[in-house]
Amino acid sequence: MKTRIITALILILAFGFILIIGEGSLSFLFSGGVVLLATVAAYEFMIKLHRHGLDKYWFHYLPIGLTFAFVLLNVLYFGSLQYERIMYLYLLALAFIYFIIYLIEQRMDRQELGVSMMTIFYTSIGFIALVYLRRINLEMVLYLLVITIFTDTFAYFIGIKFGKHKLMPKVSPKKSIEGAIAGLVFGGALGTLFAVYFNVFDFHIIFIILLSIAISIVSQSGDLIASKFKREQGIKDYSNIFPGHGGVLDRFDSTMFAAAFLMLVLQVI
Repeated sequence: MKTRIITALILILAFGFILIIGEGSLSFLFSGGVVLLATVAAYEFMIKLHRHGLDKYWFHYLPIGLTFAFVLLNVLYFGSLQYERIMYLYLLALAFIYFIIYLIEQRMDRQELGVSMMTIFYTSIGFIALVYLRRINLEMVLYLLVITIFTDTFAYFIGIKFGKHKLMPKVSPKKSIEGAIAGLVFGGALGTLFAVYFNVFDFHIIFIILLSIAISIVSQSGDLIASKFKREQGIKDYSNIFPGHGGVLDRFDSTMFAAAFLMLVLQVI
């Protein structure tokens, strides 16, 4: 527990520092950090997928480079006049690359094809969304983090102390319904208070409450999805980059989904 708390404090300070100063002429610090995190996440997902001495072929490493390229292109061109054209060309090229590999590389089957493409999108969309939200303003990202951090924190501690009913025992045996409800209530409430106090949105208070609750639900869903991936792969953590917290995917699994969801909402409304 001590290691977990110390690591969490260091992560909050480091990420918070880069988040706060990462605008204007220094925006490359946050954007570059996000590109790095997404690339490491793709590596973690790939390396754990082919663990325990399973053969690793050259095309298993391809998603790492393609994730890097995908996130970098979004960072460089999001909001520009060429963005839609560049994304269309990239996705088209991605499809051609993998179908050609699937055709000529006998060791790649349909499952490998699907997992490779899933790796790229699973480990990139959420981080791209973080850059998008940061370019709107700092408060938008802080609002998201308030919800995800407090949802996770209250779900963890309330679940340990008062959890009696398992939420999804076959996916994550330690998570409880009581913890999930606590995370939803406190994460949603604190997120709403933050949004109202700092005037993050121009929406009606009812919409902000519903949005904060939805983000908390999506955040917990992202955590459960990551847990199911790990359970299917027979692992506890994706890596040990952050002592007590695991790897990039372990630490950002819920934030990735929440950021992507918030970006989607802001694009639609």
